[in-house]
Amino acid sequence: MPSSTALRPRPTILVKLLVAFAVPTAALFGVFAFIAHEVARRGLDDELAARLTAIAGSAATQLRGKYLVELGPGDERDRGYLNAMQKLSAVAAATGARLYVFDRSFDSRADTEGRVKIGTHYYQAELDRSELARVFGGATAASVTFTGDDGRTYKAGYAPVRASEDDATIVLAIGAQAPADYFDQLADLRRSLWWYGAALVAVVAIATFVVAAVITRPVRQLASAASRIGAGELAAPVRVRSSDELGRLAESMEQMRVQLAERDAHMQRMLAGIAHEVRNPLAGMTLFTGLLKDELPESDERRAHVLRIARELGYLERVVNEFLDYARRPRPELALVHAREVLDEVAQLVAADAEAAGVRVTIEGDAELHADAGQLRRAVLNLARNAIQASPRGGAVTLRAFAGGVAVHNRGETITAETSARIFDPFFTTREKGTGLGLAFVRDIARDHGGAVEVSSEDGETEFRIMLPRGTT
Repeated sequence: MPSSTALRPRPTILVKLLVAFAVPTAALFGVFAFIAHEVARRGLDDELAARLTAIAGSAATQLRGKYLVELGPGDERDRGYLNAMQKLSAVAAATGARLYVFDRSFDSRADTEGRVKIGTHYYQAELDRSELARVFGGATAASVTFTGDDGRTYKAGYAPVRASEDDATIVLAIGAQAPADYFDQLADLRRSLWWYGAALVAVVAIATFVVAAVITRPVRQLASAASRIGAGELAAPVRVRSSDELGRLAESMEQMRVQLAERDAHMQRMLAGIAHEVRNPLAGMTLFTGLLKDELPESDERRAHVLRIARELGYLERVVNEFLDYARRPRPELALVHAREVLDEVAQLVAADAEAAGVRVTIEGDAELHADAGQLRRAVLNLARNAIQASPRGGAVTLRAFAGGVAVHNRGETITAETSARIFDPFFTTREKGTGLGLAFVRDIARDHGGAVEVSSEDGETEFRIMLPRGTT
């Protein structure tokens, strides 16, 4: 059963690069945007505070507080009040700020907003009690920003109002209030920062995709080459045009491929040489055994020994042929093949063996496959002979064609999991007399076609399937 680690999806190089580049870039830009926004907000806030306190201070110099401090509700017709309102209105018109004068109890003495009467209490000014304490002490101050009744954001600057030009006693305070329009500028700044941030992240993401493509393409090529080498396909060279570490890795893999190809070729030559050296004396031994058998009468007890020698020589000849087949396996020449015709030929070739073993051979299905007909026939022939040998007398072997491959099915002993893990290894066999090359030969033929061999065995039902890629030409 695969471990939880094997089942857990692994992050790709692209994901890792995005995490390494895009995420830190977005985080750093976010910090920069926050700092830039705060610096801009504080700068604009301070600038507005200085402008409003300057307006309030300028307006205060034009007022004589001793006339206003004595006013009470209903004195809007007073000459001193009208004179003060005229001066305040001129400053308000020139600056665009609302000007209002109030006492230490935060009650109005004059206000350029006409609906505010004398004696109206300024609750907003009362919230700025600490700032106004400094104003009545002789300094200027500004309020924090606040939201007015109209939903807009405002700020006020305060200055002290003295009794007269000759009397420096602070009797009133004047406020200059205006909308904090810089919030609109901050909104524009935020939108710009969002767009710049999105553009920056997009550029980094695109650059990461490009870098990932540059890195992962040779990695995928190396992985594909490693898979081919692992499958025994040693003809195609490892080509990765790079001068970095991946290029050096590709050179090492190419050297390994060449060495494996040379070793494989050497092994095939050695097997072929051994088989040839054995085949020549074997042919002579088989010939003379046949002559000796013909010379002995059937009643001669020595004839049984000769027949046994002949059987052993036949087994040895099969071993030599398997060695030669394994060593001389050429590259497949693919063409469109009718699987039914291949299975019919195999059924004819194993007919004698099946009859001797008391096993019935049947054929099912048909399909058009892209394969080397000769090599496919040899692979199915190996599987069919094995199936006949593994079937009990009276059993049946089924040769089946389907879209994507062929299968050989029989009923007999179940193949254990331990045997299945090694069944395609060269020279591994469970039979007393066997080379262990038959199934290895079948596997290599399937791999040369770009396919694979699958085996399933349960409750005595065993099936070998040669899976071929579809659409291969």
